[in-house]
Amino acid sequence: MGPLGESNWAVPRKIRRETILLMHSLKEDLPAFKNLLEKVQPNLLLIGAMSLCLPGAVACARKAKEMFGNEICVVLGGRHATETIYSDQRGVIIHHPGSPLRLIAEGYIEPVFDLVVSGEGEHIIAWIGEKVDKLDRLCISPSTISAHHEGVEQVHGRWILGWTEAGQIYTIEGKGSQIDRNFLPPPCEMFSVRSSLDVFGGRLTAHVSSDTGNGCVYNCKYCSERRSVTGPLVQLETSPERLFRQLQSAVNVIREDSPSLKASAFVEDSTMLAGSNVALWQLVDLLAKTKLDLRFGGQFTVDQILSKVDILKSLKEVGLDYIFVGIETLEPSSIGGMNKDVKSNESTWLSRAERAIEVLTSLRIQCGASLLFGLGETHESRIKLLHQIEQWRTCYGSPDPISLNWAVQHPLRGDDGGANYRYLEWGIPPGSWLEAFQDFGEASFRYPLAGQNPPILYEVQEIRSLCRQFFGIGGNLGIQESRTRGETWSASQWIKN
Repeated sequence: MGPLGESNWAVPRKIRRETILLMHSLKEDLPAFKNLLEKVQPNLLLIGAMSLCLPGAVACARKAKEMFGNEICVVLGGRHATETIYSDQRGVIIHHPGSPLRLIAEGYIEPVFDLVVSGEGEHIIAWIGEKVDKLDRLCISPSTISAHHEGVEQVHGRWILGWTEAGQIYTIEGKGSQIDRNFLPPPCEMFSVRSSLDVFGGRLTAHVSSDTGNGCVYNCKYCSERRSVTGPLVQLETSPERLFRQLQSAVNVIREDSPSLKASAFVEDSTMLAGSNVALWQLVDLLAKTKLDLRFGGQFTVDQILSKVDILKSLKEVGLDYIFVGIETLEPSSIGGMNKDVKSNESTWLSRAERAIEVLTSLRIQCGASLLFGLGETHESRIKLLHQIEQWRTCYGSPDPISLNWAVQHPLRGDDGGANYRYLEWGIPPGSWLEAFQDFGEASFRYPLAGQNPPILYEVQEIRSLCRQFFGIGGNLGIQESRTRGETWSASQWIKN
Protein backbone atom coordinates (compact mmCIF):
# COMPACT_ATOMS: atom_id res chain seq x y z
CA MET A 1 0.00 0.00 0.00
CA GLY A 2 1.00 3.64 -0.31
CA PRO A 3 4.34 4.64 -1.81
CA LEU A 4 5.73 1.11 -1.54
CA GLY A 5 2.66 -0.09 -3.45
CA GLU A 6 3.82 2.09 -6.33
CA SER A 7 7.49 1.13 -6.04
CA ASN A 8 9.60 -1.43 -7.86
CA TRP A 9 8.75 -3.91 -5.07
CA ALA A 10 5.08 -3.98 -6.18
CA VAL A 11 5.94 -6.50 -8.90
CA PRO A 12 5.98 -10.30 -9.21
CA ARG A 13 8.41 -11.83 -6.73
CA LYS A 14 10.87 -13.11 -9.36
CA ILE A 15 11.31 -9.53 -10.58
CA ARG A 16 11.44 -8.19 -7.04
CA ARG A 17 14.24 -10.63 -6.30
CA GLU A 18 16.37 -8.88 -8.91
CA THR A 19 16.61 -5.87 -6.54
CA ILE A 20 18.24 -8.09 -3.88
CA LEU A 21 21.98 -8.79 -3.83
CA LEU A 22 23.49 -11.34 -1.44
CA MET A 23 27.15 -10.38 -1.33
CA HIS A 24 29.85 -12.94 -0.62
CA SER A 25 33.03 -11.08 -1.56
CA LEU A 26 33.45 -7.32 -1.79
CA LYS A 27 36.14 -7.66 -4.47
CA GLU A 28 33.96 -9.93 -6.61
CA ASP A 29 30.53 -8.43 -5.89
CA LEU A 30 31.09 -4.66 -5.68
CA PRO A 31 30.93 -4.29 -9.50
CA ALA A 32 27.62 -6.17 -9.48
CA PHE A 33 26.39 -3.89 -6.70
CA LYS A 34 27.32 -0.80 -8.72
CA ASN A 35 25.59 -2.20 -11.80
CA LEU A 36 22.45 -2.94 -9.80
CA LEU A 37 22.35 0.63 -8.46
CA GLU A 38 22.74 2.00 -11.98
CA LYS A 39 19.92 -0.22 -13.21
CA VAL A 40 17.43 0.40 -10.38
CA GLN A 41 18.25 4.07 -9.63
CA PRO A 42 16.92 3.67 -6.07
CA ASN A 43 16.08 6.43 -3.63
CA LEU A 44 16.05 3.89 -0.77
CA LEU A 45 18.86 1.40 -0.12
CA LEU A 46 18.54 -1.15 2.70
CA ILE A 47 21.78 -2.81 3.87
CA GLY A 48 21.90 -5.65 6.38
CA ALA A 49 25.18 -6.74 7.97
CA MET A 50 26.68 -8.86 10.70
CA SER A 51 29.68 -7.47 12.57
CA LEU A 52 32.32 -9.10 10.37
CA CYS A 53 30.59 -7.55 7.34
CA LEU A 54 30.58 -3.96 8.64
CA PRO A 55 33.54 -2.88 6.44
CA GLY A 56 31.63 -4.17 3.42
CA ALA A 57 28.46 -2.35 4.48
CA VAL A 58 30.46 0.90 4.75
CA ALA A 59 31.99 0.33 1.32
CA CYS A 60 28.57 -0.29 -0.26
CA ALA A 61 27.03 2.77 1.40
CA ARG A 62 29.99 4.89 0.32
CA LYS A 63 29.59 3.75 -3.28
CA ALA A 64 25.85 4.56 -3.20
CA LYS A 65 26.52 8.05 -1.84
CA GLU A 66 29.20 8.64 -4.46
CA MET A 67 26.68 7.78 -7.15
CA PHE A 68 23.53 9.49 -5.85
CA GLY A 69 24.50 11.83 -3.00
CA ASN A 70 21.47 12.99 -1.00
CA GLU A 71 19.07 11.62 -3.59
CA ILE A 72 19.39 8.22 -1.92
CA CYS A 73 18.54 7.30 1.68
CA VAL A 74 20.89 4.59 2.93
CA VAL A 75 19.61 2.54 5.87
CA LEU A 76 21.73 0.06 7.83
CA GLY A 77 20.11 -2.75 9.80
CA GLY A 78 20.86 -6.32 10.78
CA ARG A 79 22.64 -8.09 13.59
CA HIS A 80 25.55 -5.66 13.97
CA ALA A 81 23.30 -2.64 14.43
CA THR A 82 21.08 -4.61 16.81
CA GLU A 83 24.01 -5.76 18.97
CA THR A 84 25.65 -2.32 19.16
CA ILE A 85 22.63 -0.04 19.73
CA TYR A 86 20.40 -1.15 22.59
CA SER A 87 18.55 -0.11 25.75
CA ASP A 88 19.92 -0.99 29.17
CA GLN A 89 17.82 -2.00 32.17
CA ARG A 90 17.11 1.66 32.96
CA GLY A 91 15.75 2.24 29.47
CA VAL A 92 18.79 4.32 28.46
CA ILE A 93 19.97 3.80 24.87
CA ILE A 94 23.57 2.63 24.83
CA HIS A 95 26.03 2.78 21.94
CA HIS A 96 28.73 0.10 21.93
CA PRO A 97 32.12 1.29 20.53
CA GLY A 98 31.13 -0.56 17.34
CA SER A 99 27.82 1.30 16.97
CA PRO A 100 27.66 2.65 13.40
CA LEU A 101 26.17 5.90 14.72
CA ARG A 102 28.95 6.29 17.27
CA LEU A 103 31.57 5.51 14.62
CA ILE A 104 30.14 8.33 12.47
CA ALA A 105 29.84 10.78 15.36
CA GLU A 106 33.43 10.11 16.46
CA GLY A 107 34.78 10.44 12.93
CA TYR A 108 35.89 6.84 12.37
CA ILE A 109 33.72 6.55 9.26
CA GLU A 110 32.12 9.18 7.07
CA PRO A 111 28.32 9.75 7.37
CA VAL A 112 27.38 7.19 4.72
CA PHE A 113 24.37 5.85 6.65
CA ASP A 114 21.41 8.23 6.80
CA LEU A 115 19.52 5.98 9.21
CA VAL A 116 20.41 2.98 11.35
CA VAL A 117 17.78 0.53 12.62
CA SER A 118 18.47 -1.68 15.62
CA GLY A 119 16.02 -4.49 16.32
CA GLU A 120 12.94 -5.63 14.45
CA GLY A 121 12.72 -3.88 11.10
CA GLU A 122 9.67 -5.55 9.53
CA HIS A 123 7.34 -2.56 10.08
CA ILE A 124 9.77 0.35 10.41
CA ILE A 125 10.96 -0.38 6.84
CA ALA A 126 7.49 0.55 5.55
CA TRP A 127 7.48 3.79 7.57
CA ILE A 128 10.91 4.75 6.20
CA GLY A 129 9.78 4.04 2.64
CA GLU A 130 6.78 6.33 3.02
CA LYS A 131 8.87 9.16 4.49
CA VAL A 132 11.53 8.92 1.80
CA ASP A 133 8.80 9.15 -0.83
CA LYS A 134 7.41 12.31 0.75
CA LEU A 135 10.86 13.90 0.61
CA ASP A 136 10.60 13.61 -3.19
CA ARG A 137 14.18 12.45 -3.85
CA LEU A 138 15.47 16.03 -3.68
CA CYS A 139 16.32 16.69 -0.07
CA ILE A 140 17.06 13.38 1.64
CA SER A 141 19.30 14.04 4.62
CA PRO A 142 19.28 13.21 8.33
CA SER A 143 17.90 16.61 9.21
CA THR A 144 14.97 16.42 6.81
CA ILE A 145 14.16 12.86 7.78
CA SER A 146 14.30 13.70 11.48
CA ALA A 147 11.81 16.51 10.91
CA HIS A 148 9.24 14.02 9.66
CA HIS A 149 9.22 11.44 12.45
CA GLU A 150 5.82 12.28 13.93
CA GLY A 151 4.09 9.15 15.21
CA VAL A 152 6.95 6.83 14.45
CA GLU A 153 7.10 5.64 18.09
CA GLN A 154 3.87 3.68 17.55
CA VAL A 155 5.19 1.63 14.64
CA HIS A 156 4.99 -2.07 15.60
CA GLY A 157 8.02 -3.94 16.89
CA ARG A 158 10.94 -3.55 19.25
CA TRP A 159 13.34 -1.24 17.46
CA ILE A 160 15.58 1.82 17.79
CA LEU A 161 15.87 4.30 14.91
CA GLY A 162 18.95 6.53 14.87
CA TRP A 163 20.83 9.11 12.84
CA THR A 164 23.65 11.62 13.30
CA GLU A 165 23.81 15.33 12.63
CA ALA A 166 26.76 17.67 13.21
CA GLY A 167 28.53 14.99 15.24
CA GLN A 168 25.54 14.36 17.50
CA ILE A 169 23.59 11.09 17.76
CA TYR A 170 19.79 11.14 17.75
CA THR A 171 17.62 8.11 18.48
CA ILE A 172 13.95 7.20 18.78
CA GLU A 173 12.85 3.97 20.48
CA GLY A 174 9.70 2.22 19.35
CA LYS A 175 6.83 2.08 21.83
CA GLY A 176 4.38 0.21 19.58
CA SER A 177 2.94 -3.25 20.14
CA GLN A 178 4.93 -6.44 19.68
CA ILE A 179 4.97 -7.83 16.16
CA ASP A 180 2.44 -10.62 15.68
CA ARG A 181 4.61 -13.23 14.02
CA ASN A 182 1.56 -15.11 12.75
CA PHE A 183 1.16 -12.40 10.10
CA LEU A 184 4.74 -12.21 8.83
CA PRO A 185 4.95 -13.29 5.16
CA PRO A 186 7.17 -16.25 4.28
CA PRO A 187 10.42 -14.94 2.74
CA CYS A 188 10.03 -17.22 -0.28
CA GLU A 189 6.67 -15.62 -1.12
CA MET A 190 8.36 -12.22 -1.11
CA PHE A 191 11.59 -13.06 -2.94
CA SER A 192 11.17 -16.47 -4.61
CA VAL A 193 13.73 -19.31 -4.34
CA ARG A 194 16.68 -19.78 -6.64
CA SER A 195 19.44 -21.68 -4.81
CA SER A 196 19.82 -25.12 -3.29
CA LEU A 197 21.66 -27.10 -0.65
CA ASP A 198 23.45 -30.13 -2.05
CA VAL A 199 22.08 -32.38 0.70
CA PHE A 200 18.61 -32.21 -0.89
CA GLY A 201 19.63 -33.76 -4.18
CA GLY A 202 19.10 -30.87 -6.59
CA ARG A 203 15.83 -29.57 -5.13
CA LEU A 204 15.56 -25.81 -4.72
CA THR A 205 15.94 -24.88 -1.06
CA ALA A 206 13.84 -22.25 0.69
CA HIS A 207 14.75 -20.51 3.94
CA VAL A 208 11.94 -21.08 6.45
CA SER A 209 11.48 -20.35 10.13
CA SER A 210 8.98 -20.75 12.95
CA ASP A 211 9.76 -17.16 14.07
CA THR A 212 9.77 -18.16 17.74
CA GLY A 213 12.44 -15.59 18.57
CA ASN A 214 15.61 -13.86 17.44
CA GLY A 215 18.03 -16.47 18.77
CA CYS A 216 18.39 -19.73 20.65
CA VAL A 217 16.61 -21.22 23.64
CA TYR A 218 20.03 -22.08 25.09
CA ASN A 219 22.54 -19.66 26.60
CA CYS A 220 26.04 -20.89 25.68
CA LYS A 221 28.50 -18.16 26.63
CA TYR A 222 30.50 -18.19 23.38
CA CYS A 223 27.43 -17.98 21.11
CA SER A 224 26.01 -14.79 19.58
CA GLU A 225 22.60 -16.50 19.34
CA ARG A 226 22.25 -16.99 23.09
CA ARG A 227 18.94 -16.01 24.69
CA SER A 228 20.44 -13.55 27.18
CA VAL A 229 21.39 -11.40 24.18
CA THR A 230 18.68 -12.13 21.62
CA GLY A 231 15.74 -12.39 24.04
CA PRO A 232 13.24 -15.07 25.11
CA LEU A 233 10.93 -17.20 23.01
CA VAL A 234 7.72 -15.59 21.73
CA GLN A 235 4.42 -17.05 20.49
CA LEU A 236 5.65 -20.64 20.82
CA GLU A 237 2.09 -21.94 21.01
CA THR A 238 1.37 -21.00 17.38
CA SER A 239 4.85 -21.76 16.01
CA PRO A 240 3.98 -25.16 14.43
CA GLU A 241 1.31 -23.53 12.27
CA ARG A 242 3.72 -20.76 11.24
CA LEU A 243 6.44 -23.20 10.27
CA PHE A 244 3.97 -25.40 8.41
CA ARG A 245 2.68 -22.43 6.42
CA GLN A 246 6.24 -21.53 5.44
CA LEU A 247 6.97 -25.12 4.37
CA GLN A 248 3.74 -25.18 2.38
CA SER A 249 4.63 -21.84 0.80
CA ALA A 250 8.03 -23.21 -0.22
CA VAL A 251 6.34 -26.01 -2.16
CA ASN A 252 3.83 -23.67 -3.80
CA VAL A 253 6.37 -20.99 -4.73
CA ILE A 254 8.87 -23.42 -6.23
CA ARG A 255 6.12 -25.20 -8.17
CA GLU A 256 4.87 -21.86 -9.56
CA ASP A 257 8.25 -20.24 -10.28
CA SER A 258 10.32 -23.31 -11.23
CA PRO A 259 7.88 -26.03 -12.32
CA SER A 260 10.65 -28.35 -13.51
CA LEU A 261 12.23 -28.52 -10.03
CA LYS A 262 11.05 -29.91 -6.71
CA ALA A 263 11.09 -28.26 -3.29
CA SER A 264 13.22 -28.51 -0.19
CA ALA A 265 13.60 -26.25 2.83
CA PHE A 266 16.01 -25.58 5.65
CA VAL A 267 14.46 -24.51 8.95
CA GLU A 268 16.59 -21.68 10.26
CA ASP A 269 15.47 -21.94 13.90
CA SER A 270 18.52 -22.28 16.14
CA THR A 271 16.82 -25.52 17.17
CA MET A 272 13.68 -26.52 15.30
CA LEU A 273 10.59 -25.18 17.08
CA ALA A 274 12.85 -24.49 20.08
CA GLY A 275 12.99 -28.25 20.65
CA SER A 276 9.43 -28.30 22.02
CA ASN A 277 8.02 -31.84 21.94
CA VAL A 278 4.44 -30.54 21.79
CA ALA A 279 5.22 -28.19 18.89
CA LEU A 280 7.15 -30.86 16.98
CA TRP A 281 4.31 -33.39 17.27
CA GLN A 282 1.89 -30.73 16.03
CA LEU A 283 4.14 -30.16 13.02
CA VAL A 284 4.17 -33.91 12.32
CA ASP A 285 0.37 -33.97 12.35
CA LEU A 286 0.09 -30.99 9.98
CA LEU A 287 2.58 -32.46 7.51
CA ALA A 288 1.02 -35.93 7.68
CA LYS A 289 -2.37 -34.54 6.70
CA THR A 290 -1.12 -32.65 3.64
CA LYS A 291 1.60 -35.00 2.33
CA LEU A 292 3.72 -32.21 0.82
CA ASP A 293 6.25 -33.21 -1.83
CA LEU A 294 9.02 -31.72 0.28
CA ARG A 295 12.34 -32.62 1.84
CA PHE A 296 13.52 -30.47 4.69
CA GLY A 297 16.20 -30.12 7.32
CA GLY A 298 16.95 -28.18 10.47
CA GLN A 299 19.01 -28.00 13.63
CA PHE A 300 18.87 -29.97 16.86
CA THR A 301 21.38 -30.35 19.67
CA VAL A 302 23.03 -33.65 20.51
CA ASP A 303 20.87 -34.12 23.60
CA GLN A 304 17.68 -33.15 21.76
CA ILE A 305 18.37 -35.83 19.17
CA LEU A 306 18.83 -38.49 21.85
CA SER A 307 15.64 -37.48 23.68
CA LYS A 308 13.43 -37.25 20.57
CA VAL A 309 14.03 -40.45 18.66
CA ASP A 310 10.30 -41.19 18.22
CA ILE A 311 9.63 -37.62 17.07
CA LEU A 312 12.53 -37.72 14.60
CA LYS A 313 11.28 -41.04 13.24
CA SER A 314 7.87 -39.50 12.62
CA LEU A 315 9.41 -36.34 11.12
CA LYS A 316 11.41 -38.56 8.77
CA GLU A 317 8.15 -40.07 7.53
CA VAL A 318 6.84 -36.61 6.58
CA GLY A 319 10.00 -35.31 4.88
CA LEU A 320 12.82 -34.64 7.37
CA ASP A 321 16.02 -35.64 5.58
CA TYR A 322 18.80 -33.62 7.16
CA ILE A 323 19.85 -32.46 10.63
CA PHE A 324 22.68 -30.04 11.29
CA VAL A 325 24.23 -30.32 14.75
CA GLY A 326 26.88 -28.29 16.56
CA ILE A 327 29.62 -30.51 18.00
CA GLU A 328 32.06 -27.63 18.71
CA THR A 329 34.58 -29.51 20.85
CA LEU A 330 35.32 -32.88 22.44
CA GLU A 331 35.43 -31.63 26.04
CA PRO A 332 33.00 -28.83 26.97
CA SER A 333 34.56 -28.55 30.43
CA SER A 334 37.82 -27.39 28.85
CA ILE A 335 36.09 -24.28 27.45
CA GLY A 336 34.04 -23.44 30.52
CA GLY A 337 31.04 -25.59 29.63
CA MET A 338 28.09 -25.33 27.24
CA ASN A 339 24.56 -24.50 28.32
CA LYS A 340 23.17 -26.98 25.78
CA ASP A 341 25.23 -29.79 27.34
CA VAL A 342 22.24 -30.77 29.49
CA LYS A 343 22.99 -34.48 29.93
CA SER A 344 26.57 -34.09 31.14
CA ASN A 345 25.78 -36.03 34.31
CA GLU A 346 24.81 -39.12 32.30
CA SER A 347 27.78 -39.60 29.96
CA THR A 348 30.48 -37.65 28.15
CA TRP A 349 29.75 -35.18 25.37
CA LEU A 350 31.87 -37.32 23.05
CA SER A 351 29.90 -40.50 23.67
CA ARG A 352 26.56 -38.71 23.37
CA ALA A 353 27.61 -37.05 20.12
CA GLU A 354 28.49 -40.45 18.67
CA ARG A 355 25.19 -41.92 19.84
CA ALA A 356 23.34 -39.03 18.17
CA ILE A 357 25.11 -39.72 14.86
CA GLU A 358 24.33 -43.42 15.24
CA VAL A 359 20.63 -42.65 15.87
CA LEU A 360 20.38 -40.42 12.80
CA THR A 361 22.13 -43.04 10.67
CA SER A 362 19.65 -45.68 11.81
CA LEU A 363 16.76 -43.35 10.90
CA ARG A 364 18.34 -42.62 7.48
CA ILE A 365 18.56 -38.92 8.30
CA GLN A 366 21.69 -37.27 6.94
CA CYS A 367 23.73 -35.44 9.58
CA GLY A 368 25.93 -32.41 9.05
CA ALA A 369 28.08 -30.93 11.79
CA SER A 370 29.61 -27.63 12.80
CA LEU A 371 33.03 -27.56 14.46
CA LEU A 372 34.05 -24.46 16.36
CA PHE A 373 37.62 -23.64 17.35
CA GLY A 374 39.07 -20.74 19.30
CA LEU A 375 37.02 -21.36 22.44
CA GLY A 376 40.02 -21.96 24.68
CA GLU A 377 40.76 -25.54 23.68
CA THR A 378 44.29 -26.81 23.02
CA HIS A 379 45.51 -27.39 19.50
CA GLU A 380 45.98 -31.05 20.36
CA SER A 381 42.27 -31.34 21.16
CA ARG A 382 41.41 -29.79 17.79
CA ILE A 383 43.48 -32.37 15.97
CA LYS A 384 41.95 -35.11 18.09
CA LEU A 385 38.45 -33.86 17.20
CA LEU A 386 39.23 -33.96 13.48
CA HIS A 387 40.49 -37.53 13.78
CA GLN A 388 37.34 -38.45 15.69
CA ILE A 389 35.12 -36.95 13.01
CA GLU A 390 37.04 -38.87 10.36
CA GLN A 391 36.48 -42.12 12.30
CA TRP A 392 32.73 -41.44 12.56
CA ARG A 393 32.54 -40.77 8.84
CA THR A 394 34.29 -44.07 8.17
CA CYS A 395 31.95 -45.92 10.51
CA TYR A 396 28.60 -44.17 9.91
CA GLY A 397 29.07 -42.11 6.75
CA SER A 398 28.31 -39.06 8.88
CA PRO A 399 28.65 -36.24 9.69
CA ASP A 400 28.67 -34.82 6.17
CA PRO A 401 29.03 -31.97 5.37
CA ILE A 402 31.42 -30.50 7.93
CA SER A 403 31.32 -26.78 8.65
CA LEU A 404 34.50 -25.26 10.08
CA ASN A 405 34.33 -22.09 12.15
CA TRP A 406 36.71 -20.11 14.35
CA ALA A 407 34.95 -18.34 17.22
CA VAL A 408 34.49 -14.61 16.73
CA GLN A 409 33.70 -12.11 19.47
CA HIS A 410 30.44 -10.34 18.67
CA PRO A 411 29.30 -7.05 20.31
CA LEU A 412 26.45 -8.84 22.16
CA ARG A 413 24.82 -5.63 23.43
CA GLY A 414 27.89 -4.91 25.51
CA ASP A 415 28.26 -8.41 26.98
CA ASP A 416 31.54 -8.89 25.13
CA GLY A 417 33.97 -9.28 28.01
CA GLY A 418 35.29 -5.77 27.56
CA ALA A 419 36.62 -6.47 24.06
CA ASN A 420 34.99 -3.26 22.73
CA TYR A 421 35.95 -3.99 19.13
CA ARG A 422 34.89 -1.38 16.58
CA TYR A 423 34.84 -3.89 13.69
CA LEU A 424 36.17 -1.28 11.26
CA GLU A 425 38.68 -3.66 9.68
CA TRP A 426 38.02 -6.92 7.90
CA GLY A 427 38.35 -9.78 10.38
CA ILE A 428 40.92 -11.63 8.26
CA PRO A 429 43.96 -9.89 6.73
CA PRO A 430 44.70 -10.67 3.07
CA GLY A 431 47.44 -13.10 2.09
CA SER A 432 48.33 -16.18 4.11
CA TRP A 433 45.55 -15.69 6.66
CA LEU A 434 42.86 -15.42 4.03
CA GLU A 435 44.10 -18.59 2.35
CA ALA A 436 44.30 -20.47 5.65
CA PHE A 437 40.68 -19.61 6.52
CA GLN A 438 39.39 -20.27 2.99
CA ASP A 439 37.23 -23.23 4.02
CA PHE A 440 35.80 -21.68 7.20
CA GLY A 441 32.22 -20.40 7.42
CA GLU A 442 32.97 -17.77 10.07
CA ALA A 443 36.42 -16.86 11.30
CA SER A 444 38.57 -13.93 12.30
CA PHE A 445 42.15 -13.17 13.18
CA ARG A 446 41.45 -9.66 14.51
CA TYR A 447 38.39 -10.38 16.65
CA PRO A 448 39.03 -13.44 18.87
CA LEU A 449 36.77 -14.17 21.82
CA ALA A 450 37.46 -11.97 24.84
CA GLY A 451 40.23 -13.58 26.90
CA GLN A 452 41.45 -15.75 24.03
CA ASN A 453 44.55 -15.24 21.92
CA PRO A 454 44.28 -14.74 18.16
CA PRO A 455 44.69 -17.92 16.10
CA ILE A 456 48.17 -19.07 15.16
CA LEU A 457 48.78 -19.35 11.43
CA TYR A 458 50.52 -22.71 11.30
CA GLU A 459 47.82 -24.25 13.52
CA VAL A 460 45.03 -23.05 11.22
CA GLN A 461 47.02 -24.30 8.21
CA GLU A 462 47.38 -27.72 9.84
CA ILE A 463 43.62 -27.87 10.50
CA ARG A 464 42.86 -26.94 6.89
CA SER A 465 45.31 -29.51 5.57
CA LEU A 466 43.85 -32.29 7.71
CA CYS A 467 40.29 -31.38 6.75
CA ARG A 468 41.12 -31.49 3.08
CA GLN A 469 42.85 -34.83 3.61
CA PHE A 470 40.01 -36.35 5.66
CA PHE A 471 36.90 -34.72 4.25
CA GLY A 472 37.77 -33.58 0.73
CA ILE A 473 37.45 -30.11 -0.76
CA GLY A 474 34.48 -27.80 -1.27
CA GLY A 475 31.12 -29.56 -0.79
CA ASN A 476 32.33 -31.85 2.00
CA LEU A 477 33.54 -28.85 3.98
CA GLY A 478 30.08 -27.42 4.30
CA ILE A 479 30.13 -25.38 1.08
CA GLN A 480 26.73 -25.71 -0.55
CA GLU A 481 26.57 -24.74 -4.21
CA SER A 482 23.55 -23.33 -5.98
CA ARG A 483 22.37 -25.33 -8.96
CA THR A 484 20.77 -22.31 -10.57
CA ARG A 485 22.42 -18.94 -10.09
CA GLY A 486 25.87 -19.59 -8.68
CA GLU A 487 25.15 -18.47 -5.11
CA THR A 488 27.55 -20.21 -2.74
CA TRP A 489 27.03 -20.45 1.01
CA SER A 490 28.71 -22.22 3.88
CA ALA A 491 26.46 -24.21 6.19
CA SER A 492 26.93 -21.63 8.94
CA GLN A 493 26.04 -18.78 6.56
CA TRP A 494 22.82 -20.50 5.57
CA ILE A 495 21.85 -20.73 9.21
CA LYS A 496 22.89 -17.29 10.43
CA ASN A 497 21.98 -15.22 7.43
